[in-house]
Amino acid sequence: MKNLIALPAVLLLAACLGVEGCAFIRSSAISESVGKGNAVSTSTSDMGYLHLVAPQNLTQNANQQLASQCPSGKFTDVQTELSVRDFFAIVQIYQVNATAVCQ
Repeated sequence: MKNLIALPAVLLLAACLGVEGCAFIRSSAISESVGKGNAVSTSTSDMGYLHLVAPQNLTQNANQQLASQCPSGKFTDVQTELSVRDFFAIVQIYQVNATAVCQ
């Protein structure tokens, strides 16, 4: 009898693990890099919940990190990509990858 109760739980757990963490790119903006200078890059991430609570200031944090890598604080040809990884539609991991040319 205990085996009959445990079997559905094991099957449910196996199904959940099988579909865990599908990655979707929800939004992206890519520009062409033509500037001269040193390439710099950064990545920032944070969590959101239930597609209702999104992280704040991800792009601003990425821009600040890019600027901190340039001695002059000036950069051009910024390329950004926003990706969202969804875990069971409950928790989302938002990640912004950014590259630029330091002037």
